[in-house]
This record gives sequence, structure tokens and C-alpha cells, in this order.
Amino acid sequence: MQKTIIKLADDASGLLDLGVALGQNQAFSLVAGRCSAAQAATLLRLRQEKKYLKCAANWREFCTRYLRMSGSEADRIIRLWEEFGAAYFELAQLMRISPESYRAIEPAVKDGALHHNGETIEFDAENSGKLAAAVAQLRSAEGGKKPSRKNPPHREMHERLAELDRRCMKIAAEFEEISRKERSGENRLLLVRTLTSVRNDLSRIARENGM
Repeated sequence: MQKTIIKLADDASGLLDLGVALGQNQAFSLVAGRCSAAQAATLLRLRQEKKYLKCAANWREFCTRYLRMSGSEADRIIRLWEEFGAAYFELAQLMRISPESYRAIEPAVKDGALHHNGETIEFDAENSGKLAAAVAQLRSAEGGKKPSRKNPPHREMHERLAELDRRCMKIAAEFEEISRKERSGENRLLLVRTLTSVRNDLSRIARENGM
């Protein structure tokens, strides 16, 4: 018997993909860091492929209406995925850990485990207590280190650029938060002036580099 093969139109196929992606994200929690690595990766894919435009006018509207989170929260999760990859979300599923804390212990994270005092602690629910204790010890040791003012550690240019990128993301997020509050507030003119100044400086640097 001859089989009939139904080929979906591009629009229908796109909507099907979008539906699957949305289904994968129904378990999102608004608690910081409480989504899985797979969900974070799906968020990035949704934003990159722009299939959300099939059911919303823009990314912000899509996040609010269909993901039940703000666009800035979705962007924050994507930035965490881009900076840390799956390991951060795997650990955050087991314990509360801020991006700053994870950044401090990241050198001790490898292959889905935390390496501390000669012990390899797998990212597993049974090890959540040991993981929390190890993270606390690492953070305590990190806090006890006083950087030398006379001899600051040498950093390679790629390390400086990576740090600059992280700082820029924080600055952009703060600008976004302030802009939401001051779109019609008494400090709007100051906000516009500050944004204009930053934009002009960045544009000048870009021109100087032939961009």
C-alpha cells in the first residue's frame, strides 16, 4: 500500500517547532537559576531563530505572554548560559548559587563535578549537602585572599576582554532596569544624557577600529 507523505508548509513547521519549544519551557520557575540547562538552551534558540515572531510582535511580548517571565529575566538566563554553559544550571538545580559565587568557584568545576580538597563531588541530588559545604569553603577561602596592591596579577588580553564583556552586560542590565522606571520619570533627561554620552563614546571607539 502506498504511503502518503504530508509535507508541512514552512509556517506550519515553524509553529510546530515553536510549540515544542514552548512545551519544553512550561516548567520555568521565576526563582533565579531554577531552570534546567536544557531550558536555558531552548531560550537561546527561541531568541536566535526568532520563531517567536509568529505569535508575538517582539521578544519582550513573547516572554511575558507565553513564557510567563519578563524579557529581561529571559535575557539574563541566556547570558548565564552563554557565560557558564550547562554546569551552572546543573549546580543551581541542587543549591542556590549566585552568578558571582559560581564565577568564583568555576575553576574547581569540571566534567559535571566540583573538585575540592582532593575530592570529586558529582552534581547529584545526593551530594547537595556536600556541594553546598564545599562551595561555602571555596567562597570563604576566596574572600580571605587579599589582592596585592603593589603587584596586581597579570591578565592576558583575552581575560581582560572577557571581564569587560561581563561588566558591560551588568551595565546594560542596569540601564534597562532604570529605563523601565524612568521612561516618564523625573530623571528621564539625565538617563537620556547618560545613554547618549555612552553611545557616542562607543561609536567613536568603533569608528577608530574601522567598525
